[in-house]
Amino acid sequence: MRNWRTAAAVLSVGLAVIYTALFFQMRRQLQEGYSDFISFYTAGKILQRGVPSQLYDLKLQSEIQRDVAPTVEIRQSALPFVRPAFEAWIFWALAHLSYGAAFLVWNLFSCVCLILGVLCLWREIPGLQNISPLLTVAVSLTYFPVFFTILQGQDSILLFSVYAMGYRALRRDRAFVAGMTLGLGIFKFPLLIPFLVPFAVKRKFSVVLGFVLTSTVLAAVSIATVGLSTAAYYPKYLLSVNQLARGVNRPQDMTNLRGLLSSLLPALPSRSGLFLLALLSVLLLGFVIRQWSLPGSDNGTGFSLGIALNLVVTILVSYHCHAFDWTVLLLPIGLVLGVLLSDEPMAAGPRRLLIWLLATLMFSPLYPVVAFTAHTPSLLAILLIGFTIAIGVAISDLRTRALLGAPARSEANP
Repeated sequence: MRNWRTAAAVLSVGLAVIYTALFFQMRRQLQEGYSDFISFYTAGKILQRGVPSQLYDLKLQSEIQRDVAPTVEIRQSALPFVRPAFEAWIFWALAHLSYGAAFLVWNLFSCVCLILGVLCLWREIPGLQNISPLLTVAVSLTYFPVFFTILQGQDSILLFSVYAMGYRALRRDRAFVAGMTLGLGIFKFPLLIPFLVPFAVKRKFSVVLGFVLTSTVLAAVSIATVGLSTAAYYPKYLLSVNQLARGVNRPQDMTNLRGLLSSLLPALPSRSGLFLLALLSVLLLGFVIRQWSLPGSDNGTGFSLGIALNLVVTILVSYHCHAFDWTVLLLPIGLVLGVLLSDEPMAAGPRRLLIWLLATLMFSPLYPVVAFTAHTPSLLAILLIGFTIAIGVAISDLRTRALLGAPARSEANP
């Protein structure tokens, strides 16, 4: 254990130095608007101008982005704002600052959210308390998807925080509160809706109802912001954004099952590809539902591994997912690590498989090599498939032990 702590600390310090150097080298491009944050800042500017009904007007977005970032040469048109309208109000406040200042404030806010989310998990996952909270936070901050999120000024850290708070409520048997909390993540609904499917099938309706309540309130805020006609146009806008802003959301850049299929089967007709994606997604969600039927899975190790499996598969089957969205993997990584660091009996094979998958997922240098040097970010989805299999094998081992009456330790609710 001491060797693992030392290795993690050394790697975190080394990555922190590298990331700092990269930020310093790229500071001019970041200040000039080359990151994804320009789309959020643009949404804030539209609200600031008092024309919220034009929030999804690409012509207006292009005009604002040319004014804010006139030296950016990599985009021929606007980087579109694609979130529900309620999220734009966060950036309305930041739009009163200069772009560079807003980018800095947003990332400081994101870092605070990440630290609070990680500390929440550290308190809720008993096994993690074998590691110091400082090291846990340091490893999380230097996880490459987190760095990429901050570099791009994306909002994936907020979704991680929502999942962390939702897990806390679930573990404390506050199902309705958990659902309401998860509803706050509706701004990235492709990375949230699949997570709720097993709850619905298992008739955990309190979670679903809580989610529906929060989502309905936020939908009402969005409609009140942009008007009914613009809100009705929003789904069409999302479906056509790839044609309106070409190259922004290429399937081959997705770090999920959709991206992997697009890269491995590029000649497959689009309809056949969608059918295959839907079929595999249903099978994967069915696998989650089946594995989550473990006796006693409503608490303890079975619960932890079930949540981890559900979230990993959610990322796999999501229709839209980039490398920075893998920030939410900090939750399943923390849950699995907590199980490994506890005294829960587990066969050597599943334990070894989980250790190797965790080590690979947390080895941050792998991400830029695969995503940017090899230009194949979709291949990262293979790691998720391996992680899914490893967690499933561990749950099967736990089921076997439970059926045979082997001694098992359950995490006690705080």
